[in-house]
Amino acid sequence: MLGVVPPTSPTDAIGEWWLISARPGSATCVVGGPLAGTPLDQLVTEHGDALFGPLPNACTRDRFPLLLKLLDTALPLSIQVHPSDDSMPGEGKTESWYFVAAQPDAHFWLGLKGDARAAEVIARARRGESPEPLLARHAARAGLLAHLPPGTIHALGAGIVAVEFQTNANTTWRIWDWGRQPPRPLHLDEAARDAAANQRPHLLQATPDPTHSPPCDRLVDCDAYEVERMQIRAPTHLTTDGARVEILLSLSCALRVRSEAGATDAPPGNAVLLPAVTGDYVLTPHGPCELLRFLPARANPRTS
Repeated sequence: MLGVVPPTSPTDAIGEWWLISARPGSATCVVGGPLAGTPLDQLVTEHGDALFGPLPNACTRDRFPLLLKLLDTALPLSIQVHPSDDSMPGEGKTESWYFVAAQPDAHFWLGLKGDARAAEVIARARRGESPEPLLARHAARAGLLAHLPPGTIHALGAGIVAVEFQTNANTTWRIWDWGRQPPRPLHLDEAARDAAANQRPHLLQATPDPTHSPPCDRLVDCDAYEVERMQIRAPTHLTTDGARVEILLSLSCALRVRSEAGATDAPPGNAVLLPAVTGDYVLTPHGPCELLRFLPARANPRTS
């Protein structure tokens, strides 16, 4: 049972493309095969054991744990912050950005400068003043990785294409919206409550793992999910561990995925979902392939 998310028409203006989602009303659907057209939230309900394997956390069987997006920013996104599960159970949002492309002058904001505090950010916004001078600004470039635990104040600038890995949550507190018209609501009381005291940037370095077959770079390993990056050029054998669903995303070429359950072809930028029970599978790229592999964290949580 393999699921692929179809691309939006190339003529569409894409700002935020949900590649894998089980959010009610925004669930992505299977393409091809006997389950074609089935939304992911329905798969969770009807095929949870196959998707998740013997995970000890039973609530995972009722709620898909991950959400995968592709972001393409023509204009800066709002300055915002996300709650934790302590603040909003089930809507705590951990996310990571992997930058695929960036214009030469593109940048983003993550955390705060020097001794600046979250309360000062909120106070400036309440006065109708941009809090941007208080935020730590970073140059964007392809291959850069940023990690955003809940409570991190952040914003993406214009001219960036990024993959966003995140938990299955969709609550955002908007702090500043750059004077857009018509104005969108701000959520300053909620942001003041949920912004973390520690606002230091979380820019991560890939960790090579030569023992992995094939060799990979470990991009993120936190208490919510893991992300790996591989460079493959020839048919490559991998296997699910029987306890976790997997999501594959080729950034550079079309990819064929074959297992005992069948085969599927994914154009670049499309996502392939492999249930935990898939077992052995073979990836055949149609050229040099930069591949991202996205998995829920194992049963024993790690520290972000």
